[in-house]
Amino acid sequence: IKNIVERDEVLKVNQNFSFEVRDPKSAVLLIQFYGKGVLGLEDCIGTCKNMPVENLLEQTDGADKVLEAQWYELYSKDGRKKRSGKILMHILVGTAEAEQRMRAFVGTWNVGNSCPPVDLSAWLPTDARYEIVAIGTQECDYQPRPPFTECGMDWLETCKNHVGSRYRIVHFISRGQMRLVVFVRDDAEKAVCNVDCGSEATGVGHVMANKGGVCISFKFWDTGICFVNSHFAAHDGQCETRNGNYREIVGELRVGFQSMDLLNQFHHVFWMGDLNYRLDFAETEERTMTPQRRFWHAQVKQIVDGQVKQLLKYDELLREKSASRVLHGFKEGDINFPPTFKMQKESTNIYSQKRMPAWCDRVLWRSFEGYDVKLLSYTYCPAVSTSDHKPVSATFALTAHSLPPSNFGNPIDDDNRRWHIRFTSLRANKLRASDINGSSDPYILFTGLNLIQDFKSKVKHQTLDPVWNPHQDLPTIVLSTIPLQRLEKEYLMIQVLDYDYTSADDTL
Repeated sequence: IKNIVERDEVLKVNQNFSFEVRDPKSAVLLIQFYGKGVLGLEDCIGTCKNMPVENLLEQTDGADKVLEAQWYELYSKDGRKKRSGKILMHILVGTAEAEQRMRAFVGTWNVGNSCPPVDLSAWLPTDARYEIVAIGTQECDYQPRPPFTECGMDWLETCKNHVGSRYRIVHFISRGQMRLVVFVRDDAEKAVCNVDCGSEATGVGHVMANKGGVCISFKFWDTGICFVNSHFAAHDGQCETRNGNYREIVGELRVGFQSMDLLNQFHHVFWMGDLNYRLDFAETEERTMTPQRRFWHAQVKQIVDGQVKQLLKYDELLREKSASRVLHGFKEGDINFPPTFKMQKESTNIYSQKRMPAWCDRVLWRSFEGYDVKLLSYTYCPAVSTSDHKPVSATFALTAHSLPPSNFGNPIDDDNRRWHIRFTSLRANKLRASDINGSSDPYILFTGLNLIQDFKSKVKHQTLDPVWNPHQDLPTIVLSTIPLQRLEKEYLMIQVLDYDYTSADDTL
């Protein structure tokens, strides 16, 4: 684990990492602390005394018992001399079940840059029924309440107070007015590892962070989970701009496995936010910034009469998703609640005539084949009334898996003792033209966490319908994973790229 000193001279330490123990009775945890010594060479500052894993397990025996964070003394390499300094560590040790059922709460709210109410219990869970709680906000920039001087910290404390003392923060990220926090319940904390985060601005010049996305990813045992909170372009007539916001976030935001986009490396991706998709009446009504009063009243009457299904026929997101122009492969629950925008502040069900009502605030999810998610609820919260948006929440039930270790014995076994993948045929057709001459130079990148390395096919020049010869053009893919039980849950990622002589290769 390497430490990175950031610009503000804060020592950033990767506090969260995991490893598999095959034989707890004989395994020993050894931690050494290094620093740069004379001439910039690495020098061992100290080492902690050996910690038998079996002892650590005994100390955490019981579902509700965890080791407390504590300072550990440092010694010389041979353990005979005590060194100056200590290292603070919080060690979590646990034995995973092969499968663990879990529940997750996902909430999104455009705060409207107004101070939120003290009581958000009508929206946020307070009873510790969920292993994971993810809360995303947009336009969350208001005057912080004492003792806080920064809005982000005020909002984080508000969330912590509501979910309660049984929850630990997995991570909290802010960019501009977008914020995302993920909590894990204390009895599930030991299952969380490989935490990462990222952000992408899609505002003016792709730099302004008034629009864009933030995300937090992690593993729950061996199941990869990613939460994305986003804020797309506003206003009627900007549907394609919103689609472009989505494409930019997916294409540019990198977490976890850097060579793959966030959609294709996690077993579950939950996407929330003020996506800003509107009701499109362009075929029957002239598009104006402020809707015609008579037409606005007619649509609001349908909402009051409970005829939301009629209005959903004009929902841009449902239309664009159905045509695979945005959020392809994502699922969304049935919308049985009224539009969440644009509300009059300090009201539970009164809409503002400045804009046509719309379901701007959404929660969707996407899962790998074989990793199903059950939607338990999808609703809104009319009682929270400080913003012109109503909060939305969705709850889920899913199964997390714990898999056997990737390999046994010598990790540098020769290839003949590993699993191989060979293709007997591989072709593509009707690829996108990436070059100005209307063609592409496609090749295939094979990647994944269970490969000993990335593998590439040969480049096929100037074609949109490439055919690769399995004997001459394709590599034999070698896996690092050995147990069959693990292979049943692992994935091979296949990415089609356009080879470029002068710049970065484009994804086709």
